[in-house]
Amino acid sequence: MKKQLLIAAVAATMTSAAFAELSITGDAKYEYKNTDISATATTAYGTASGATTLNTGNTEVNIKMVGKSGDTTVVLNQEFNTHGSQGGSSSVDTEDMYISTKIGDIAVKAGHYASGTSGILGEIDNGSRATDKVTLSTELAGVNVYMGDAETSGEMKGNMFYGVKGNVAGFTVEAKRVNTTADAFAVSGDVAGVAVRYETKSVDGTDNDVDFLNLTTSMNGFDLGYAMIDADSDGKITEDDSSIFAVENGLLNTTANEGYGDSNQQITIGTKVAGNTVTFAAGSIGFKAADIKDVDYNQIDVKRALASGATLALTYTQLEGGVTGAANVDVDVDQLELDLSVKF
Repeated sequence: MKKQLLIAAVAATMTSAAFAELSITGDAKYEYKNTDISATATTAYGTASGATTLNTGNTEVNIKMVGKSGDTTVVLNQEFNTHGSQGGSSSVDTEDMYISTKIGDIAVKAGHYASGTSGILGEIDNGSRATDKVTLSTELAGVNVYMGDAETSGEMKGNMFYGVKGNVAGFTVEAKRVNTTADAFAVSGDVAGVAVRYETKSVDGTDNDVDFLNLTTSMNGFDLGYAMIDADSDGKITEDDSSIFAVENGLLNTTANEGYGDSNQQITIGTKVAGNTVTFAAGSIGFKAADIKDVDYNQIDVKRALASGATLALTYTQLEGGVTGAANVDVDVDQLELDLSVKF
């Protein structure tokens, strides 16, 4: 009898292991920044009283846990961050917490998540994670059809969205009703070796629309890029964690929303040099407000994979102009950043 019970227990364990799995991955980094600010100012790069040099550090660890059982997946992403030695305290942030599964032909994603900068309008709008968000999607004649809603002030209402996404003549095309006042359209694909991504946001009212374009290609060992965002007015570009722009509009402080500016244009050149990945970016953030000077910026980034499994990055960023987003205030910022990071 005891042998039968033991066999049954082992069989149950093996059956559970066959249908369920848990994986834990993550990344970590330590950042050191040396920042020179030319005048009294409050900026995203630090606060200065007169000409000031700041030396700051920051540690961040991200843990991602993924559990699977059949067609159902549970995701939990936790961020542990010291928020630097300037103006911040240590915190634990739940970045993603959701369930994805299928009910018949309907894919369901429910919980706490964001679409990220690669999603439609990801480089225009700040992709803050929605609470208790639900997305339903399915395929109809090769076209992805989706709809969803998210919580606001404790209630699931007022945030309904819906859209379609599919392939048209080799291009990925998407149209989305973002909310009750905004629509979005996106198209991406390849044209003669140039990767093209174009998106537009149309909002009810006057001077609210935004266009985004990103072009990338490679030739003779160089990666080349051009990116632009253009809005009808200041304050419409809010993304502050871009995967494309070296300096984001959303990083600039706001003065009646003017701090976000109305445009950003950037060119990039990247290549490999002696085992290092080197990227140079130059751009300019514009303002519709006549009394705020354009912010011109340059950045050079050098990354190297170490034998230890970590990656070392050295980034130098230079800005000049209306960095604070305030009227008639010109500030220069020079920042040297050293990052040591690892994925596991």
